[in-house]
Amino acid sequence: MTIVHIATKAISRKAGQSAVACAAYRAGDILDDAKYGKTHDYGKKSGVMSSDIVMPFALKALGVSVDRETLWNTAEAAESRSDSRVAREWLINLPHELSEEDRHSLAIKFAQKLVDDMDVIADVCIHRPVMKLPFDPEAKPSSKRLREGEENPDPRNFHAHIMVTTRAPLVGPNKTLAFDSNLKTPFEWSNKKRKAHDLPSSMQEIKRIREMWVDTANKVLAQYHLPLMDARSYQDQGLDQQPTIKMGVEATAMERRGITTEKGNTNRAIKARNKMVAENRIQQRTDHERRARRLRNGIAWATKQNARLSILIGDAEQRVDSTKQSIEDTTSGIAWATERCERTPNSIDTVNNRIKSADDGIRWTTEQCESLPKLIGDTEQRITDTEPNLEWTAKRCENLPKRAAYSEQWVTANTKRAEDSESIAQGIHQGITERAKPAPSPFDDSYRRAFLEQKRRIDRDLAKENREADLRKHGDASISATAREAKQILAHRLITRSLEKNSLRKGYQDSSIDYPEKFDYRQIEVLDDFAKSLGIDNDKSNIREKQNEVGEMLTFEVMTNNLSAIDILLNRQKERARYETNTADFDEFIARADASRDKTNKELQRGLGRTDISRMTSEILTAVSYIEHIENYIDKEGTADDCKRLAEKRIKDTITRTCTQFKLSYQGLKDLDSTESVQKHVKALQDGLEGFTTKYTEKLTEGDLNNINDGLKVLDTNIVVSKPNHTPSFGFR
Repeated sequence: MTIVHIATKAISRKAGQSAVACAAYRAGDILDDAKYGKTHDYGKKSGVMSSDIVMPFALKALGVSVDRETLWNTAEAAESRSDSRVAREWLINLPHELSEEDRHSLAIKFAQKLVDDMDVIADVCIHRPVMKLPFDPEAKPSSKRLREGEENPDPRNFHAHIMVTTRAPLVGPNKTLAFDSNLKTPFEWSNKKRKAHDLPSSMQEIKRIREMWVDTANKVLAQYHLPLMDARSYQDQGLDQQPTIKMGVEATAMERRGITTEKGNTNRAIKARNKMVAENRIQQRTDHERRARRLRNGIAWATKQNARLSILIGDAEQRVDSTKQSIEDTTSGIAWATERCERTPNSIDTVNNRIKSADDGIRWTTEQCESLPKLIGDTEQRITDTEPNLEWTAKRCENLPKRAAYSEQWVTANTKRAEDSESIAQGIHQGITERAKPAPSPFDDSYRRAFLEQKRRIDRDLAKENREADLRKHGDASISATAREAKQILAHRLITRSLEKNSLRKGYQDSSIDYPEKFDYRQIEVLDDFAKSLGIDNDKSNIREKQNEVGEMLTFEVMTNNLSAIDILLNRQKERARYETNTADFDEFIARADASRDKTNKELQRGLGRTDISRMTSEILTAVSYIEHIENYIDKEGTADDCKRLAEKRIKDTITRTCTQFKLSYQGLKDLDSTESVQKHVKALQDGLEGFTTKYTEKLTEGDLNNINDGLKVLDTNIVVSKPNHTPSFGFR
């Protein structure tokens, strides 16, 4: 765990201190002290790695800048009492595990949070431990070497001195720096006054800032997978550790020179005690882990044995069931075979009857064939005796061969049927004989194995079908329940989106870098539009009931038509990262476009002057080309939709800004110092207005048109310049 150290102290005149002198010493700088008429020269001080002035975002947005000497002389001048607090210092210990660049970035980031939170200006100076050469008795006294018995400081002692003002900064004339001489910042108030204004005590405020420092540092440490800080005391952390006492400057210097002090002895005793406790705790943890490991192994072994026993019991039960089933199947087979044996005599009698019938048919056919010649003779006689029936007899004689052939075919067919009957009878006898054999014994190994294998295969197939059916049944129910739960979560996030714990605070310059777990300003706008489309108000009185209602609204069609809002609700950080990746191309494009426009603006401004009116006029002249450049970017093939939306918003903002600049530029003509300058600006504004309105009239809102008209009204009045060089006034009609 990284060491946590943050302390604060006041710099006051009562203690004989000067803010200018303290700033010069901490920055290793040379500063002139206007109040005391001195020059504080610490230019040769070693160990200073960097020094920066950090101002609130609100002050930087107004274009105010200040150097160290002006800052602290102004802070001193704002104090009138002889015992005033002229500054406050925050001392923080920077993690030595970080690189020099990361330590500097961390200190500046924390100082920025501090100044925005307290509304002050900070002077951040980072120091490193100054290491000296080993002791040398022959070296010159002035050389930077250790004295006899002296020790070098801790090489990990990288720290930052953050001096802050005790009054809120103001913007003076011509964007100069000033301080509120009537009121100190709330942090400098007494506890009685803080309580009267419903503010926490000074000690609670210091704890809050300590937590802010730890939170800021841990975000950086987590990026490099380094041990994190813990702002809690040893007691709150549940650690049996005793904190060391503060040594102070004098005791620390004496200890480094090898002189033993009472405070040093106390701290050494505390460190020895803490080390012994830590070693005992490590040993106890090791013993505990060893016992836990043995216990886990024992539980795993017992679980494995129970599993094996369950398998053996299951196999035995399965064998018993299989044996019972085999006995039942064998019994059924024996009953079937007995029944077939009983039916065999009847089958034999039936076949014998069929054979006898076939023999009778053959015998009758043979008799018919033997009597055929006699029938022919009788027929011839009838022909001779019966003359009238001659024709009929002749016809019957003609058909006689055919009838004889039919008779022969019938005889052949009957013979074949008789043979087939004999073959069928033999097959039936053979089948009955085979089936009459004894059934296979269920105790035969090969039969039992085959039977059990078939039964197991059938059981596996049935179990598989049952499991798949259960999975389908429960899977559908689980999917439905999961969908309802997911909708409830999305609905709750949508309803509570504007709570302070879920979204960045407007007006506090919060950043998604510092609060990645919160919705950023863009995401809140998207969610507000989504909520408005669903008819959801901002009432937080009954969140649970409203959550169920909104969850029912989130149908598949609604979520499909609002994918951007759903992505934000699902994972705001992933959506932000994806959005930043998608819009990186636009960021690069607009950075190049802004740089090119700034260069052109500066060239145009050189011909107009150095005033703010000249700067706005030059921006008006480049507005059309700037917007056209963005329009070309939108029309370019391959431009992402997110980039197009940002580009369209930039065009809209540029048009609104240009119309406002028209108004301010016309109204600011009276502040120019010559008639010639007024004429020059009026001509430039007219040229810019003509090109701008010709191209973008349809895109102007009512507010934009009002701004332009308000600016043009100035041309109907007399413009009196502040320092006329020829005439006192210049009018336009």
